[in-house]
Amino acid sequence: MRKLIHLWKFHGQSQLTPLLAALFARAAPPDYPKSTEEPAVLVPVPTQWYRQVRRGFDHTWLLATALQWQLCRKPDVKHWLRNSRYQRPQHQLDRRTRIKGGADRFVAHPGVADRHIILIDDVMTTGSTAHSAAGACNEQGARSVAIWCLARTPAPENKVRDALR
Repeated sequence: MRKLIHLWKFHGQSQLTPLLAALFARAAPPDYPKSTEEPAVLVPVPTQWYRQVRRGFDHTWLLATALQWQLCRKPDVKHWLRNSRYQRPQHQLDRRTRIKGGADRFVAHPGVADRHIILIDDVMTTGSTAHSAAGACNEQGARSVAIWCLARTPAPENKVRDALR
């Protein structure tokens, strides 16, 4: 999975999106179709605009729209989150900096109010991005917020040493 995501994100292999979405959908919570009265809204966690330009595509948007067609209830996909400030790429930061820098990073659109939101992201490392994005949705009055990530990085072997970096 690591190699697929790396090819997809950093080597412009956007044609891998349907495969990744199919793998993602197979791991989706089995109660998703029955868990809410109305379909949830898929909200991709936004990538900063200059990374999208450099990459040539918005990978989380592509993933969310491809995932939409894999799910039986066909939820809407909306750009309802905005990155409010610059941050170096997550893969270039240590754990401590990621956690500190994640707070108040996103602003949610008022459309999230009273809706079931599923945030879509590719990789979760520390959870600070997911926490900040979910917090922004909750501040705007989302009825519920779930976070679906394609992959999760393993916990560091030495958590104490990593926390002190």
